[in-house]
Amino acid sequence: MLSEQMQELEEVSKELLKVLVSDWAGSLLRRGLDKQGRMHAKLLGEQSAATQLIKELTTAEETVAQTLLDRETELQQSLRRLQAMEEELLQAQEAGTSLQASNGALRKELEELREESRRLEEDTDREDDAVPAAAYVTQLYYKISRIDWDYEAEPTQVKGIHYGPEIAQPIDIDGSQHSRCFISDYLWSLVPTAW
Repeated sequence: MLSEQMQELEEVSKELLKVLVSDWAGSLLRRGLDKQGRMHAKLLGEQSAATQLIKELTTAEETVAQTLLDRETELQQSLRRLQAMEEELLQAQEAGTSLQASNGALRKELEELREESRRLEEDTDREDDAVPAAAYVTQLYYKISRIDWDYEAEPTQVKGIHYGPEIAQPIDIDGSQHSRCFISDYLWSLVPTAW
C-alpha cells in the first residue's frame, strides 16, 4: 500500500516536471502541488495509523503471551497438586488394605479365642471338675494377656514375661510395695485393646 502511494508520488512529481516545461505551468503547478501536498498528508496519516496499529498489535501479542504463560503456570501447579493428591490417595489405599488385613487377622484370632473359650467351657461342663477352675482361669488369662508367669517366685513377688505385639517384656513387681489394685491395673494395661 505504501509502495503504491510512493509510485503515485513519483508520477505526480514527473507530471509536475512536464507541466513546468509546458505553457500552462502556473495553474498546473498549483494543482500538482496541492495534489502532492494532499498525497503527502495522506501518506503521513497512513504511516501514523500503521505505526499505531503495529503498537496495538504488539501490545495485544504481549498481553496474549503473558496470559498464556500465566495459564501454563496455573496448569503446571494444578498438575502437581493432582499428582500429590493421587500419591496421598494411593498411600491411603495401601494403608487401608494393610489395616483390613490386620483387622482380618485380629478377627480371626478373636474367633479362635472365642472358639477355644467355648470349647474349654464345654470341656469344663463335661468333665465335672476335671480341670480345676484356677487352671482354667490361668489358661484363659494367658490367652488374653500373653504373660508367662514365674511360679518359682516368692509369694510377694509378681514375676513373668509379657509377650507384647512388638517385644517381650519382663515383669518383676514387689507385691509388698504396691497395692493389689495397682498391680492389677498395671497387668491389664499390658493387654492390647485394639482388635
